[in-house]
Amino acid sequence: MTNPNHFRDVCIVGNIASGKSTLTRLLAQTIPDSAAVLEDFDQNPFLEWNFQNPPRWAFTNAVRYFYDYLRVWRAQTADSHYAHYFIDAGAATNRYVYGEHMRGEGIVTAAEFDFYKILCDVIERAFAYTPPDAYIFVETTPELCFERMTARARSETWAYQQPISLAYLRGLAKYFQMFRDALRAQAVPLLLVSNNADNLHDPAKQAVVIQTVQTFLNRSAA
Repeated sequence: MTNPNHFRDVCIVGNIASGKSTLTRLLAQTIPDSAAVLEDFDQNPFLEWNFQNPPRWAFTNAVRYFYDYLRVWRAQTADSHYAHYFIDAGAATNRYVYGEHMRGEGIVTAAEFDFYKILCDVIERAFAYTPPDAYIFVETTPELCFERMTARARSETWAYQQPISLAYLRGLAKYFQMFRDALRAQAVPLLLVSNNADNLHDPAKQAVVIQTVQTFLNRSAA
């Protein structure tokens, strides 16, 4: 449930290679009394297989990814008491962007998607999950995301992303927009941060982004 008095859990949302992980770390380092909750996909063997053969592995990968998001969120927030947790992507992104994408694009069957939703509900209850209080959307064009992703996919860490196409990123962008529209319709607090001009690496532009986020967070304390 969104807390109107304080933005504790803030989900950083964006397309692949949009800069969401960079922003998550930056905010945790610069916003007082904050921590980063980063993705942990090292234990997910289905991620690489999913991009090689989506119809075969999309369902299994989505469930495992959802579980890992909540496992990490719970481990990092249960016994600590920071004012803000900046969450990289997070469970909501998995469920309402990637989950809807695999359903909408016919990558999984209707029966698989219905079971995916059931499993998400079960996992949420198991980890006593509460939805984020607010969202920050990192706005980056699919074309620029593809350029950045292609560059980093040359490294071993990101090699699994090599099969990802520009068409896939463009398709995801539509579902991110749908998710954003749904949050707005529910009056969930959200902020848009552009990263088309590489705003997260230039110190002067970083300062503007940080101040914008700080102003957004201050809304919850007003």
